[in-house]
Amino acid sequence: MRTAIISITTNGARLAEKISAKIGGQTFAKGRNFGKLSDLVEEIFGKFDGLIFICAAGIVVRMIAPHIVCKLSDPAVLVVDERGQNVISLLSGHVGRANELAVEVAKAIDANPVITTATDVAGKFSVDAISSKLGLVPEPKEAIKAINAAILRGEDVFVTAGDVRLNLIPQNLIAGVGCRRGTSSLKIFEAIQRACAMIHQPIERVKLLASADAKKDEVGLTSLAEVMGLEVKFFSALELQKKIDEYKLAESRFVKRTIGVGNVCEAAALCCVEGARFALPKTTFKGVTVALLWER
Repeated sequence: MRTAIISITTNGARLAEKISAKIGGQTFAKGRNFGKLSDLVEEIFGKFDGLIFICAAGIVVRMIAPHIVCKLSDPAVLVVDERGQNVISLLSGHVGRANELAVEVAKAIDANPVITTATDVAGKFSVDAISSKLGLVPEPKEAIKAINAAILRGEDVFVTAGDVRLNLIPQNLIAGVGCRRGTSSLKIFEAIQRACAMIHQPIERVKLLASADAKKDEVGLTSLAEVMGLEVKFFSALELQKKIDEYKLAESRFVKRTIGVGNVCEAAALCCVEGARFALPKTTFKGVTVALLWER
């Protein structure tokens, strides 16, 4: 999950850095790298998988309200008080995995996770949370509530029978790949396989590879695609930079000096699909970087 940690005070900025150091995430501090909070939220809502605000919950509600669309696509939104005592799962607790992220953040800063979704409070599983973990899209959305309500009532739920049917549709993965010159196809394959294992998915879920134009002549990458029977989409530095700016992706100075753009794997994957959600942000292996995106 790719997260943004947003603070509006000095104390909040310190806590944001602490959270980032423990679990990762890109920090945004008022007065340092953004001005008006409403402008920042408008710019990044939907560009990150998770938004962690360090401020009052009321402020966050007002900021995100105009941008909320659907529980199947909205990012996870958390609120942390400035003293780091409570971590509130505010939006997209199940599909967006805000509940899971709240528990992770709370453990990292020794805080209390505040989770209010009915199934979690009752100590039961929810079909949308399970679907999200397995890389499945639950449809139709209306059936999610009916099935979760049945679970809360203690009723038996069957995946292929009953009056209410919920389709769990597998999502394919897009693998954005960056690699050093001359990296073998075996090393690239192992990196992608390890990346998939990190999110508990088989490599067979990968249906598309993506990289930079500068890698068009990388034999290791092109031969791997041929063996796997996959297409590789290559994107220009201009196309990649557009996604870097749009999604505020972190850039490597070394990579930028080498090929003219500072982020390959995440930017290339994002060039393949609109409104994507990261299954795995940029992860570095020996000579290879991989980012995995759920294909919508």
